[in-house]
Amino acid sequence: MKKRWILAYVLTAAVGTGLHFVYGLWPAPLVGVLAPVNESVWEHLKLLFWPSFAAGLVLARKYNGSRRFWGAWLAGMLLMPALLLGIYYTLAAGFLVESQILDISLFFISLAAGFLAAWRLNESGKAEGAAGLLVIAVGMLGAALVLFTAAPPELPVFISKVGR
Repeated sequence: MKKRWILAYVLTAAVGTGLHFVYGLWPAPLVGVLAPVNESVWEHLKLLFWPSFAAGLVLARKYNGSRRFWGAWLAGMLLMPALLLGIYYTLAAGFLVESQILDISLFFISLAAGFLAAWRLNESGKAEGAAGLLVIAVGMLGAALVLFTAAPPELPVFISKVGR
């Protein structure tokens, strides 16, 4: 079972990495829903969200779409952006540390942490009871990713890091 999760992580990381460049190649509104349209931290959350969502759909087949799996998976999906944003802004605002290598590393670390948390929660069954609430929370995050691509607020998280 671990092998399936590790393979899913590797493929999700590869898809997320590739997704970074898609809008530059095909700048269309539908592509902008799935891929970052600029270099803001918010837009880069799509690299975690959409490939992880797809990976969850694939992995769920092994678990017959159980509440236990989905509770665990959705909790992991919510951990990823929280961890990425928390670490990024702690380093950038708190310690004035910014680098492209750090940004790329945070993607892989956040993705791995989400997968590990989901795997452990699935094994323990501790998130099963929260599956319904987690569906709503992840749905709201997905909706926010779409909405704020079309109409981003004037807040630092939505402002492109290029040219600052």
